[in-house]
Amino acid sequence: MTRSRTVVVTGGASGIGSAVVRRFAAHGDEVLVLDRKPGDTAARYIETDLNDCSSIDAAVEELRQPVDVLCNVAGVSGAAPVPLVLGVNFFGLRHLTERLVPRMNAGGAVVSVASTAGWYWRDHLDEVRRLVRAPDFETGVKTGAEVLANGKDAYTRSKEALVVWTSYAAQRYRGHVRLNTVSPGPVETPLLPEFYDSMGHEELDPLTELAGGRNARPEEIASVVDFLAGPESGWINGTDVVVDAGAEMAFELGQSSPVGPVRHGGG
Repeated sequence: MTRSRTVVVTGGASGIGSAVVRRFAAHGDEVLVLDRKPGDTAARYIETDLNDCSSIDAAVEELRQPVDVLCNVAGVSGAAPVPLVLGVNFFGLRHLTERLVPRMNAGGAVVSVASTAGWYWRDHLDEVRRLVRAPDFETGVKTGAEVLANGKDAYTRSKEALVVWTSYAAQRYRGHVRLNTVSPGPVETPLLPEFYDSMGHEELDPLTELAGGRNARPEEIASVVDFLAGPESGWINGTDVVVDAGAEMAFELGQSSPVGPVRHGGG
């Protein structure tokens, strides 16, 4: 019989995070939720503000037992101010992970929810590396706020930074825990209207169409998080797994492929 794991989920009060909590609880794992508010699950809750390092540190100290899995799901949309977007989506996440990983059981896993908004990280690598190499939370947020004009740009760059940093961190912690990211496209969560406000229908609607005419359900993202946290994915490390029904790739090929636009159907 497989032993019960201790799983920490940030942002577990709603949306994808809540689906992740339910998924691990169904396995019989002990789940601890780090969020600004309690959710509707029976998981143990620790009030945590990922935009505040002292709050993060206090939450880590409250986690008495060793942790097997960390799921970084909490995030804010580009409708929020630039410093908040950078703080929650990347620098707070990084601070928590770096504090918690040394206390995790060997063979554990960290799975962070990024976004297909981070798809073009290669095009912005110099700027992304500036964020990734920032030595601490305060310096990183200040660095980003100096060059990013609005929350939408901050959201994109924060997710690009998460993907790149995860690759670096996977090598840093290799042999102790694995680190991977999951990049969803649009997902039907309470936060989705904010994404439409900040990104616009003209950017998101084509992805929905290319995904088959609907957005993802939180449970469909949670199942991939679950897989990456388990032993079946033991040889996957430092990788970004895109979960969008192929929409982002289809969009990119439709824009740049020499064979012409993507077409639906056969014949």
